[in-house]
Amino acid sequence: MSEGQEQRKWLAEILKCDATDVALQLIAGDASPRKFYRVSGLTSGSLVLMVSPPTENNERFVLIQRALESAGVRVPSMPRANLALGCFLLEDLGDTTFSLALEHCDVDVLYKEALDSLVVIRGIRTVESELPHYDQKELQRELDVCPEWFFSRALSLPLDEKARSVFAELSACVIEAASHQPQGFVHRDYHSRNLMALAADASLAVIDFQDAIMGPVAYDAASLLKDVYVVWPREKQLAWLEYYWERLVREGQLDEGSWPQFIVWFDLIGLQRHVKILGVFSRLWLRDDKPSYMRDIPVVIAYIREACHLYRETHPPLGVFWGWFEDSVMPTVTRKDWYIAS
Repeated sequence: MSEGQEQRKWLAEILKCDATDVALQLIAGDASPRKFYRVSGLTSGSLVLMVSPPTENNERFVLIQRALESAGVRVPSMPRANLALGCFLLEDLGDTTFSLALEHCDVDVLYKEALDSLVVIRGIRTVESELPHYDQKELQRELDVCPEWFFSRALSLPLDEKARSVFAELSACVIEAASHQPQGFVHRDYHSRNLMALAADASLAVIDFQDAIMGPVAYDAASLLKDVYVVWPREKQLAWLEYYWERLVREGQLDEGSWPQFIVWFDLIGLQRHVKILGVFSRLWLRDDKPSYMRDIPVVIAYIREACHLYRETHPPLGVFWGWFEDSVMPTVTRKDWYIAS
């Protein structure tokens, strides 16, 4: 029996109908190998079938869905799941992502609601012992995706001893900064494409949470406010960041005098994330045949440039890295057809 037939048979048994009556419509997916299908023709509305290979943290998806739901975070309900088949029957949250909602809703209200949910997420401790940690090894593993896939494969740049040394110093700097942050639940991809705006009650729902990890307090805020897909001026980023920080202080997760330090944490963990993204987007293009992500590389580089300039004096390895990047990397970048200087 083919994969498609197995999925239809599984659905038919749940829906108590013939497999030939199961109507599946492929809907927008994400950067992973997972696929999403809208199951239509049901008497009680539509559902979504997520088909996910074993490489996609399926057990953790179930674990995190239950933890978030139990904490009161709005996530898609999950009536049924079959880990052996990699099939998950989910509530249909519609098609309006956070980024689409920004076009016709109050921007401040949306961001504050997203940050309110993030405060709740940060406070979850029930799965702490079952999640991996954003330790030095994991942060370095993510950073190393950049030289392998962006410098070497996407740009065909040789990585000489100087380049490796400069990158190692940058890595050590941002990893050291991350190690001093309070640790807690991290969604890992908390941005405008992984939040859904629900038409029924105008609330936000969180999706794509299966890669959750225990890590730095400012990580998810950097993911949301330094979003690659929706870009805001730094003044707005910091205004929303302060709102989030104040909420964390009220919840007892941060000290009252920690605001200046929190900004530094926000910027430096954002830098770690964006250096990683250079490699991740290149890998999506070259390995997974998803070239559209390369159109966002100029935004990623702009974030990296900004952070390195802001901290080049207090954190010298960042200034050295950007000097090398500008001299040795940007000339090649600007000649690529996917690069349009912003």
